Amino acid sequence: MAQDDYLVAQATYFSNVDQHVAVSLYQPLVGPVAMALYLSLWQEAKPLPLVSDRRSQTRLLDLLNIGVDALYDARVHLEAVGLMKTYTTTDAISRYYAYELYAPVTPQAFFNDDLLGMLLYDRVGDARYTELAQEFALHPVRRDDWQDVSANFLDVYHLTNVLETPQAATQAQQNLALKPQPEVTLADDGGYDWELLAATLARTNIQPGEIDKNRAALYEIARFYGLEVPEFARQIQKAVDVITGKLNMRQLRQFIEQSYRKQDKPAFSDQKTKVNAAPVASSTINDLTPQEADLLKRANTQAPRTFLENTKKAKNSRAYAASNETYALRDLVTRQVFPDATVNILIDYVLRSYDSLSQALLNGFVQRWITANVTTPESAILQIRKEAQQPVKNSRNSKRPNRQEETPDWMKPDYQPVSKPVSVQSKQSIQAGLDRLKAMRKKGSES
Repeated sequence: MAQDDYLVAQATYFSNVDQHVAVSLYQPLVGPVAMALYLSLWQEAKPLPLVSDRRSQTRLLDLLNIGVDALYDARVHLEAVGLMKTYTTTDAISRYYAYELYAPVTPQAFFNDDLLGMLLYDRVGDARYTELAQEFALHPVRRDDWQDVSANFLDVYHLTNVLETPQAATQAQQNLALKPQPEVTLADDGGYDWELLAATLARTNIQPGEIDKNRAALYEIARFYGLEVPEFARQIQKAVDVITGKLNMRQLRQFIEQSYRKQDKPAFSDQKTKVNAAPVASSTINDLTPQEADLLKRANTQAPRTFLENTKKAKNSRAYAASNETYALRDLVTRQVFPDATVNILIDYVLRSYDSLSQALLNGFVQRWITANVTTPESAILQIRKEAQQPVKNSRNSKRPNRQEETPDWMKPDYQPVSKPVSVQSKQSIQAGLDRLKAMRKKGSES
């Protein structure tokens, strides 16, 4: 929420070189808004942040000239590439967040990382990627005919008395210990069989390394549509350029969506997506109503795209998921705010009151559920119960009495005009006025 507070903590040190690495290598991945947020937070970071140092997030919104949704999107992108971690808690004043910042990895570690390096290659292309790699390349002495004559420690320093490490030194080591850099991973890939997919595509003309390079995006597509390996491999093969052997991700999404729409019973799996959800107390599961139990079963066994289509058709047999709805849902699934089953519960809840989904509509519900700490599908059902029990708030003018206007007689259907007799005095006054008007007209014509 915009009114929530935040404070900034730093887990590592930050130098000008780190800033150069962040702008050159990370900005193509996270975008300019996320990088602006990252650099702005570094300016506010303190070695020892206090709760009293917290500020309202509206300050960040004004500083970056963005909305809450853009701020959230920038934050999760920074978290995904290991530049930030976010913690939250609530006290007597309000909810507040702690943004813990991490310095970028070294250029060598960046280019050696399969995910970061390949994602950068996908974003900037071959020429720019090579240019960046050369920019950060070091050229130390490597000639074999040079002799190393550097002095070592004992050549310079002579220890006469070896003492135990003083307590102050031990305490300093503990205080200065840095937290490990967040690991950039694809989670557990949902248990997807990448080896089988690669083996299925081995005899096609797909370029080696294309699957690994686009693995994160491919996993999101497989999750969203619930694709099994054989069908996924057929769709991938159609999106591979015949000449270059490169995979066109945009065409792949279009082909899969078109295939989904054309088939009454598409060859897409409805297997449950594997997620590491937090355990829920058994009391919250045992008291489910039959309708809630059925919803929970469908949410856990259908892919989000399938669940959206089925939910709309259950509401109206002629309804279908429009392209803007599919895009909004895919964006939500890609951000991995909730497990897929929780997203399905959200779809059902939104479509109870609305005929279609939109990105703004989903974001509103998502922000509300994040504030309520909704994570699992069971907690989502409990949140729906809670919202259903809350009284409906009256509008601002609901207490103002309705103004009733009396209908005039001439507007009534049975109205009959009433002719009243004109008095002698009124007739004389009218005649006098007519005589004056005639005299004025006669005088004007003569002149």
